[in-house]
Amino acid sequence: MKYPNPLMSSLLVLLPAISNAQTVETESNEDHIHVVEMNEVLITGGKDDIKTLPGSAHILDQQELEKFNYSDIHQVLSSTPGVYVRNEDGYGLRPNIGMRGAPAERSQKITVMEDGILIAPAPYSAPSAYYFPNVSRMESVEVFKGPVAIKYGPNTVGGALNMVSTQIPEEQGGRVSASYGSDNYRKLHAYAGDSQENYGFLVEGLTLAADGFKELDNHQDTGFERNDLKMKFRINSDPSAAVYHRLDLTLGYSNEHSNETYLGLTDQDFDQDPYRRYSGSQLDNMDWDHKQMNLSHVMSFDNGLDLTTRVYRNDFTRAWEKLEDFRKNTSDPNDPWLNAPVSITDVLTNPTGDIEQLYYQILTGEVDATQENQRLDVSTNKRDYISQGIDFSASFDWITGDVDHAIEAGLRLHNDYVERDHSVKAYNMIDGEMVFDGINRPDRLVNKGESTAFAAFVKDELTYQDWTITAGLRGEMIDYEFTDKLDDNESNDSSDKILIPGLGAFYQLTDSLGFLVGVNKGFTPSGPTSGSDDLDPEESINWEYGLRFNIEDYSLEAIGFFSDYSNLTGRCRTSDTGCDAGDGFNGGEAEISGLEFVSRWNPQANIAGVALRVPVNVTYTYTEAIFQSSFNSSFSQWGDVTKGDELPYTPEHQVRLESGLTGDNWDFLVALKYTSEMREKAGQGNTDDSEVTDALTVIDLAANYYFQENWHFQATVENLMDEEALVARRPLGARPNKPRTVIASVAYNF
Repeated sequence: MKYPNPLMSSLLVLLPAISNAQTVETESNEDHIHVVEMNEVLITGGKDDIKTLPGSAHILDQQELEKFNYSDIHQVLSSTPGVYVRNEDGYGLRPNIGMRGAPAERSQKITVMEDGILIAPAPYSAPSAYYFPNVSRMESVEVFKGPVAIKYGPNTVGGALNMVSTQIPEEQGGRVSASYGSDNYRKLHAYAGDSQENYGFLVEGLTLAADGFKELDNHQDTGFERNDLKMKFRINSDPSAAVYHRLDLTLGYSNEHSNETYLGLTDQDFDQDPYRRYSGSQLDNMDWDHKQMNLSHVMSFDNGLDLTTRVYRNDFTRAWEKLEDFRKNTSDPNDPWLNAPVSITDVLTNPTGDIEQLYYQILTGEVDATQENQRLDVSTNKRDYISQGIDFSASFDWITGDVDHAIEAGLRLHNDYVERDHSVKAYNMIDGEMVFDGINRPDRLVNKGESTAFAAFVKDELTYQDWTITAGLRGEMIDYEFTDKLDDNESNDSSDKILIPGLGAFYQLTDSLGFLVGVNKGFTPSGPTSGSDDLDPEESINWEYGLRFNIEDYSLEAIGFFSDYSNLTGRCRTSDTGCDAGDGFNGGEAEISGLEFVSRWNPQANIAGVALRVPVNVTYTYTEAIFQSSFNSSFSQWGDVTKGDELPYTPEHQVRLESGLTGDNWDFLVALKYTSEMREKAGQGNTDDSEVTDALTVIDLAANYYFQENWHFQATVENLMDEEALVARRPLGARPNKPRTVIASVAYNF
């Protein structure tokens, strides 16, 4: 097993010294002590609080995450209802996640956080998740929807996702884990830390890599490597002080190099070999760097008042060099380009056409191409993102008569921006190799989109007898500016102002049975855009209603949801045709409804005289997503829409079944996951095979053995039956799911 990363090597050298650090015993006044708990970074409050939460929420704790040890957030979220994913690269490097019908397009319609702080590259200006936290370094993952999501914003139409990173341990300790598997998959993760009475720290490193499961026609690398380094420091006053202070600093750095592409296959080639990659994508690669800084101060008073101030900044720089198309003309009269007679989309749709066949042979490297209008256009989409801000929140518990109040209020001043610089080069195809034509051409796109947002919220959670009621209100005032630096710095200013109310109630009818209902306003910012003065923010009214049942080893939750959109919006990516990156589109009215069902049963069984557990977990989501107005759109995912058309990339059915056997220090688990076919373009009635994805059923296995409390051995098989399916034709062409993958892991806790 090869781990060339010097970052991890340095950390492993430090671990013995950290583990031998002297432990200092401390005393405290047990009558009054402020305890730093995990729940301070858990938005849901933890599994016990979820049982009576007046809204939909699920938490995947460390035990759940370790079961199958997935490194792909798409697979992690398969056990959570109401969440949709669209696979793209097979490893989840740039996730496509949606909730309750909100499109899964690069996770731009959900609020994504790490430890409660916005983590998308530019949450208001360019929320598409080209950066996403590595789930392999998380202690838990929270998903929440409905009224409980409005506190965080800015997106409240579907829901929010909070990734809880490794926390400073309560006592001296750490962990080292290593994995190796198919396609030279390798993962090394290590952390160590300690807590004393007045300080604590954590040092963490992670490297994740694979050679890739696709095969380029010229046999070049199709793999990736990701690295993370994290450091956390805490100082605090005496835990028994009347006014307790705590200061936390988090510093993080991560990077990625991946030979990934937007280019897929024709349907015919996909049927022959779904893991092929054309020679035209041989230069495609993504390089990015992410820097993170969070500084927080907590002040806690004897009377129950807690004040929290957080300052944060995230810097993200990425350059994705990738095949864009055959030669394109530009508006620059000094750019001597000739238009190719076809586009890559034309070729992939009809590779045997009179003109398309030649360009298909160029794309695959079968035919040399040196003519001006036959060259391959490779763009470097370079972007710099900044996301920064300060937020302040206060919480206070008080009692009025028989009613308990948990009041929270907060303010956030946030600024983010994206600077786009898209340069381009043209390449000849010679003997299957792409050769630069030597001509330096002007940039195709240079612009900046910036947003400044002031947000405020107030929330009161009332508890009276068997009732828990949450009422909240969020306000957003957002100013946008878009500057086209290729057009004399012409700018376009716009703004959004909105109030977002939410109300939820939970009634505990019996010790085992409770009911919930909630309503909230959904909102997605319009964002800075080039020439769309009439672009409206996305707005909806969202309802949810359901029940929870808990008794001993069994639990059940069934929640119905209905979202009534007054305006659905779409946003252009570089892979979309007929628009510029960042452009927004109004999509009119839509209705999305469905059912989320979760059942957990963990009965005890006696097999051959051995006491075992037989867990049976079921997750199911049904969704119906329909446009309620007719319109014509230049947004390629919609096109000409007729009232009654179904939204693209929204599966009607999703099911996950998990079962197995669990002993005192081992378990064997089987998970079956099914996703129904999805439309790739708005439409209704019978579908053409070329406009839908395949239904997919995948079986995963996991075997875990825990030895002497410190050691954990694991073997997993993902996609046991090696099922092959067409999971998307976006961005450009048919794309497969990941094939059978076998992984062995070992971990040591100290």
